[in-house]
Amino acid sequence: MKRAKLIAWGMAICFLLIHVLMYSVFEQCKVTPMVRVNIFSIIFYLAMLFVVYKEWFSIYAIAIYLEVAMHMTLAVLFTGWGSGFQITLIGMNVLAFYAEYSARALKIKYVRVMPFCLIGFILYIGSYIYLHFNPAPYELTGKAEFWLTILWGVIVFVINLFVLQLLVYIANSSEEKLEFQLFHDKLTGLPNRYFLAENLKEVENGKIKKYWIAIGDIDNFKRINDTYGHKCGDYVLITIGKILGEKAVVCYRWGGEEFIFCETAARSFEEIVSFLDEARKEIENYPFEFEGQELGRITMTFGAACSGNAKTLNDVFREADAKLYEGKLSGKNKVVG
Repeated sequence: MKRAKLIAWGMAICFLLIHVLMYSVFEQCKVTPMVRVNIFSIIFYLAMLFVVYKEWFSIYAIAIYLEVAMHMTLAVLFTGWGSGFQITLIGMNVLAFYAEYSARALKIKYVRVMPFCLIGFILYIGSYIYLHFNPAPYELTGKAEFWLTILWGVIVFVINLFVLQLLVYIANSSEEKLEFQLFHDKLTGLPNRYFLAENLKEVENGKIKKYWIAIGDIDNFKRINDTYGHKCGDYVLITIGKILGEKAVVCYRWGGEEFIFCETAARSFEEIVSFLDEARKEIENYPFEFEGQELGRITMTFGAACSGNAKTLNDVFREADAKLYEGKLSGKNKVVG
């Protein structure tokens, strides 16, 4: 919303300054009807600043398109095709569609701009046909036509380049956001099981031979939910996710209260157990507190397994899961490798 307001204000101010300039040009060229039209346009864009302030974006978008279409059509009819005013009608189509996109993205009331763009197309072609059979009543000097054609060309190209570049940025940002949401857990922000599956494709293909996997499970997590509520359970998951996510090995949220460490590197069991035990101790010693209430000691149990001896990826997962189960049965709050 903030970006939309800034762009809308910027456009209104730019168009206001352009009409002040046009007022001066038409007055010097003694095109009296267009002098009056530009007085109206100056007042109109001052009013548009208030419309943007009130966030009436649908009114703003429609009103500006119609004002530009009206002004440019009259300017062409009064001064001829050589003045180049008609070019702006093309540039306004890009702005109109960007305005509709912005309204849809902000989930506010919007109006489809296609009918208005078709009106602009009809005015563009209609003006050319009319001038082909009826010469313009006013004639601008060659110098005025030269500079006006350059001015409108610059304005239209700047508008098109700015809006199209902005749309490219928005599309790219949206894709990155969607990709992040697809491959990361919404609650903890950790990479999820889909991300892990992507990273393990080379393991499945046999390109990577050395790796290890550790599955961690929060001990007595159901009791935490039952005693303190699911919001507290979410707090515990987020906190543990933050602790594990800061480790040197990438941690993934597997689902529920389970987390997975996975590293495509050769390590001894002693190194793996030492690494996991350090994480286990950090969680055990963390002062969990929710809404001013201390939760007491919260612990995790880990089961780890390494590749080797012609094991498949599923074999390693099953072995890590079996060792996790073994740790749960033998007292919890431990690492079994």
